[in-house]
Amino acid sequence: MKVWILMYLMKKLKPCLKKIMQLQSIFLVKYYMLLLGLPEEFKGKRKDKKDSVPYEEKVKLVLDEIGHNHFDVLPEGWVQVTHNSGMPLYLHKQSRVCTLAKPYFLGPGSVRKHEVPVSAIPCLQYKRALHEEEEERKKQKERDPNTEVCSLPSAKIETIQENRAAHSLDSKQLRNYCQSLFRFKAIKVMRFQSWSARRKFTKNKKHRKQLERPTLPDGTKLITFPVSSSGLAGSSSGNVGDDSTGQRPPKHWIMNPSGKSYVCILHEYVQHALKKQPTYKFKELENAATPYSAVVCINDMEYGSGFGSSKKQAKANAARKTLEILIPQMRDKISGDNGGDTVSGNNSRMIKASRTNSDADLSFFDEISITDPRVAEFCAKTTEPSPHAILITCLQRNYGLGDMHINYSVNTLKHQRNEFTMRVGKHEATVVCRNKKDGKQRAAQAILQLMHPHIQSWGSLLRLYGSRSVKSFKEKKQLEQEITLLQGKAAVNQPNHAILSKLRQEMRKLAEQRQAIQPIGKFVPPDLPTGSAANLNNVDL
Repeated sequence: MKVWILMYLMKKLKPCLKKIMQLQSIFLVKYYMLLLGLPEEFKGKRKDKKDSVPYEEKVKLVLDEIGHNHFDVLPEGWVQVTHNSGMPLYLHKQSRVCTLAKPYFLGPGSVRKHEVPVSAIPCLQYKRALHEEEEERKKQKERDPNTEVCSLPSAKIETIQENRAAHSLDSKQLRNYCQSLFRFKAIKVMRFQSWSARRKFTKNKKHRKQLERPTLPDGTKLITFPVSSSGLAGSSSGNVGDDSTGQRPPKHWIMNPSGKSYVCILHEYVQHALKKQPTYKFKELENAATPYSAVVCINDMEYGSGFGSSKKQAKANAARKTLEILIPQMRDKISGDNGGDTVSGNNSRMIKASRTNSDADLSFFDEISITDPRVAEFCAKTTEPSPHAILITCLQRNYGLGDMHINYSVNTLKHQRNEFTMRVGKHEATVVCRNKKDGKQRAAQAILQLMHPHIQSWGSLLRLYGSRSVKSFKEKKQLEQEITLLQGKAAVNQPNHAILSKLRQEMRKLAEQRQAIQPIGKFVPPDLPTGSAANLNNVDL
C-alpha cells in the first residue's frame, strides 16, 4: 500500500519537479548575465560598512590670511565666502552684491573726509602684513641663540584708539599709495561761501562773455591750401614772399569738411589745388568680405587704395587714404573723429560736424546783420547756405505771393569795380562789388533785407530758411523705416501693438501742435502809426 502511494505521488509531482528545474536553470542564467553587466565595484562579495571610507579627498587652494584685524567687523547682512580661486569674497545676502574689498560701516561720518581702514584695500593690507611678518622673522634671527626662549606666548593689549591709528589711512596716505598705481590729474574747482557770491560770479562771467569778440562755433574745422594759376600748388608756395620774380602770392582756398564725404573733399581739393581731376581704378577680389578694391590716380600716379563690400564703400575708403597722404593732418584732426579704419556705413563716408545744439551754432550769426559783407565768407566757413541759396529757398516757399524770376545786370565801373543789380518782383538792389560772384551774394542779402524788414540778424534768416528749418531727406527716410520695421512685429491673428503705440504717439504730437496754435483771445491794438513790422504773416514781394 505504501509503495503504491509513493508511486502515485511521484507520478503526480514529476511535472512540478521539471518546472522547478527549468526555473532554477533560468534563474542561474539570468544571474550570471547580470554579473557580467555590472561594474567591478558591485561584483563579488559585499563589503562591510566598516571597511568603506565615507569621504573623498580633494586639494583646495585658500588664501593664507595674515594680519587679521579683530576690531574690523563685517556690516549687517554681509558674509565672507571663499571663491574657487581661493580669494575671499564678501556677499550681501539681501541684494546679492559681491565685492573683493572688505566692506565697512560708515555711519554718520563724512564720506569725503573719513579715514579709510586698511582692510578695505586688500592688496595694501596683505602687503603690510607680509612686511611685518618679515621684520618679525629678522628680529628672531638677530636674537642671541644662547638665550633661552620663553615657551609662553607673548600677549598683546591694544586699545581701539591704537588700532584705529595703526590700521587707518588718511587722505594723504591713501593718495601716496594710489599714485604709485594710478594716474591722477589736477583740476581747478571753485568753492563759494554763499549762494549770492556764486550768483554774482556767474553774472560777471556771462557779462565778460558778452563783451568778447564773437567767433565761429566750437568744433569748426577749416582746410586752407594755396591755389596757383599754374596748377601746381607746390611750385607756387615756394615763390611766396619773393618779390624778385614779380609774381603775386598765391591765393588760399578755404574749405569746411563738415557734412562732406571724403570723395567730395578729395575732388574739391585736387580740382582747386592741382587743377586736375582724380580718377579711380576698380578691381574685383576673391574675398567674400571685401570683394571690391579702388585705387585713386592723380596725374597717372596711384595714391591711396581702399577695399569694401561695394564699389561705393571702396571708393570712399580710397579717397580717405589719399587725403591722409595729401593732407597728413586729416588722420588726427578729421579722420580720427570717426573711429579709425573699421567704421562702416555712413560713419566711414561722411565727416560729421560736431553739432549737438543748433541754437548754439547759430548764435554766432545773431550778432551779424543781414547786409554785412562778411556773411558769404562766414557761411562758406560754417557750411551754412549762402545768401543767394537762402533767397532761392525763400522764393520757393513763397512762390504764390509774387514772381520767382530773378533778373541780374552788371555794369563796369572805374578802378576795377562792378555795379551789380538784382531785381526780384518789385524789389531792386544795387551793390558795388569786386566781381560778379561777390555781387551776387551781397545783392541777395540786400533783397532779403527788403523782403524781411522786421528781421535784423542773419541768424534769424538761417533759422527761418536754413538747412535746420526743414528735416533732411535722411531724417525723413529714417522715420519711414522705423514705421516699416514695426510691421514685422505683428503676431498671427492679433493686433500689432507696436504700430498702435506708434500711432498713439504721433496723435499725441499732433494734438500738442494743435493746442499750441489755438487762439488765446483777440488783441485789439490801440490807434498807433503803422510800423515796418505790422504785416508779418507773409513776405511782401
